[in-house]
Amino acid sequence: MKKRIILTAVLLLAAVSSAGAAELTLAECIETAVKNHPDLAVSEARVDSAKAGISQAKAGAQPQVDLNSSYTRGNSPLEDETTRGNYNTGVTLSQLITDSGKTKLRIKKAQQTTDASKEDLAEKRNEIVRSVSDAYYSLNSTVRGCEVAQTRYDNYAKRLDWANAYYKAGKKPKIEVTRAEADLASAKLALITSKTDVQVARAELASAMGDAQLKIESVRDELEYEDWNISEDEAIKTALAARPELIAKAKRVEAVKSELGIQQKGMSPTVSLGGGYTLSGSAPADDKDWNARLTLSLPLTDGGATNSRIAQARADLKAAEAEQKSLQNAVVLEVRTAWQSMIKAKESIVSAKEAERKEKENHELAAKRYEAGVGNSLEISDAVDSYALSQAKTILALYGGKSSQLTLLKAIGGRR
Repeated sequence: MKKRIILTAVLLLAAVSSAGAAELTLAECIETAVKNHPDLAVSEARVDSAKAGISQAKAGAQPQVDLNSSYTRGNSPLEDETTRGNYNTGVTLSQLITDSGKTKLRIKKAQQTTDASKEDLAEKRNEIVRSVSDAYYSLNSTVRGCEVAQTRYDNYAKRLDWANAYYKAGKKPKIEVTRAEADLASAKLALITSKTDVQVARAELASAMGDAQLKIESVRDELEYEDWNISEDEAIKTALAARPELIAKAKRVEAVKSELGIQQKGMSPTVSLGGGYTLSGSAPADDKDWNARLTLSLPLTDGGATNSRIAQARADLKAAEAEQKSLQNAVVLEVRTAWQSMIKAKESIVSAKEAERKEKENHELAAKRYEAGVGNSLEISDAVDSYALSQAKTILALYGGKSSQLTLLKAIGGRR
């Protein structure tokens, strides 16, 4: 299941093409994170630890062999003062015949716990994919924002050239030049800030990929929105079936049920078969003894400890089932909220692009008027800033669209 989650997430989030091989794609960033992220190593180690618990539970049903050997030396005042040595070497074998199913239940519980740990690993992988994707799109948006800042700076630089030309020709006053210089200085500061933001976004992507020292030079722009047609009911159905936390919780509920079964068998009989062979005496093999035994153990009373453990296990089961229901409710709410956010984000993108188109036309008209000498500084400044602001809003809307899809993808369990 975890491989399927990774592959579907990559297919959804990475629109990989053959061009621009030097640029990192989202798919490549995700692949690097999945291979190298230390948080995944932690979750994988926990799965291995849980698997070891299965072997431990199985060990109780396997033959148990013990070898013991001793040597003592001393004398007896009742006999003589001669010092004697005594050897004792023996091997014992025991095999559980039946413990009324307790070992079987312990194995089942360990397997259920392991399965839950695997789902925890899948959830951690989903979180990392989400984090890398978000950081990737954030870098896309900051790079675009830097381009907008550069365009704004270039527009103000062009406006300053025009103002200087008109001033020298005596067609506009000196204040036109000083205003243009002030606007250009402000645009330069915004450009410097934007370039810094790009570097920060690169560092955040490297950290999300599991290596904060990784140098991110260039990534492919994958910010453009691709519509995802999924109904709200379909999203909820997918989440309830595929969400790793829900599957893990269900496995842990089953593990608690197994624990209850173990405790209910606390006073059940146990039958085991055993035997041994012993070599002892002054020399290692003076005496040779062997024995075989069949043991039946039937607890009669334990002071109520078993009943208390049964009551505790029942309470734990009740709590686990309630937590499972609560988690299901939370997941449904999360999916519905994420789905609505995706619909809203889609509409916001359409509106933002339309507003940007109009502001671009307005800026082109204002620039032509100023270039022709009929516009004024306020008109061109408003046009430049309004166009840059509309571009920034479009970038924000596109990032919001990607973010909403990532949120919904995570909410339904990482599968589309």
